Amino acid sequence: MSLMKQVFRQAAVICLLLLCHAICFGVSFSSLTAEQRDALLINDFYPQYACPGDTLKLEIKAVTSPYFFPMAETSVDVRTEWQVVPETGITIDQKRGQLVVGRDVQDGTLYTISAKIRKKGNVRDNTLYVYTKKANPFAGYWEEVGGNIEELIIKPDRTFSVTAVPFEIRKDYWGTVSYDLQAGSITFTAEHGNTVPKDIDLTGSFRFDDEGRLVLEGIYFGTLIPGDSFKQKYIFKKIGR
Repeated sequence: MSLMKQVFRQAAVICLLLLCHAICFGVSFSSLTAEQRDALLINDFYPQYACPGDTLKLEIKAVTSPYFFPMAETSVDVRTEWQVVPETGITIDQKRGQLVVGRDVQDGTLYTISAKIRKKGNVRDNTLYVYTKKANPFAGYWEEVGGNIEELIIKPDRTFSVTAVPFEIRKDYWGTVSYDLQAGSITFTAEHGNTVPKDIDLTGSFRFDDEGRLVLEGIYFGTLIPGDSFKQKYIFKKIGR
């Protein structure tokens, strides 16, 4: 290996180690660029989800690598005053940066989380969606058993995405899901996507088997990969909350 290649490889390793250190241990506010200070986040880019009784750690985050997706974020050490609207049902520990959801908060309650920092910068608000597992037993990451759908994500706010072959943040298509727990009926509504098959049939029934797996019947997510065959039954196992 040439000397130049060795130098580049060592430099790449050092950059990666520095990035990993920043993500794991955080950075000081003074080390941020003006661009980073003007685009600070609360926890991350995405809405926060919690169940009644949960404790949520609140952190100010900065984007450390804007050229890669998903973007890397790191904690920023800065004095912060947290605010949540509405205040009902929420307790905030300002010193620890912790938010506690009351046990009586109803499924579907939406909060806005804001932050005031003691430095010059801009922090984007985030949202907190409270759900119960009883009202939404579908929330989580699912993988088809013995099939071609590697990723079915159903979020607590009743949105979903389905992907046959996941790659970074790409999804095949996404939309909303509605259901009737007593009747055992469920409908996925595709709203947008990169690949939305023309042969989808997204209304059917559901049940959970003895192993806790999600069984969907009368539903076809469409021909997402060549050679896939029509089916009207899927079995999904849960692989993440």
